[in-house]
Amino acid sequence: MTIEKLDGTSPRLYALVAPLVMRRSVLRQNNNYPFWTSRSHTWFVAWEGDVVFGFVPVEITDGGAAKINNYYVSGDDPQLLARFLREIVRYYGRDYAIRSVTLIRHAEVFRAEGFAPVREWKEYVAMEYGKSRRP
Repeated sequence: MTIEKLDGTSPRLYALVAPLVMRRSVLRQNNNYPFWTSRSHTWFVAWEGDVVFGFVPVEITDGGAAKINNYYVSGDDPQLLARFLREIVRYYGRDYAIRSVTLIRHAEVFRAEGFAPVREWKEYVAMEYGKSRRP
C-alpha cells in the first residue's frame, strides 16, 4: 500500500478521494461532517491499485501549526492510522507543532504515536504531538 502526499487542490487528489468523500457511510464515520480542502492543506492518501483506504488532510494554520482534522481510515484500521501519523510526524514534526481534532475512538492510536490530549469533548479529543514530552 502506498501513502501519497498531495497538495490540497491537486486534480489527482480530487480523483482519488471524491468517490469516498461523497459516500454516506464515509460521512457517517466522520460524524456527518463534510471534508474540505484548500491551498493550505496537504493530504496523505493511502491507496493500492484502484482502492483508496483512507486519507488524512493536514492544514498549515496561520498560527504555524500543522492541524489534522476530518480524516478517514477504512474500517477504523489502527495500523493504517498509525502509519499515517508516522508519515505526518516525519514530514512536519521538525518544523511545526502538530495538532489534531481526534475522534474519541482513535485517541489510543494517537497516544501510542506520541500525541497527548489537550482538551476533550463528547466525540472528539484535541491532541498535540509531543506535548507530554515538553518541559
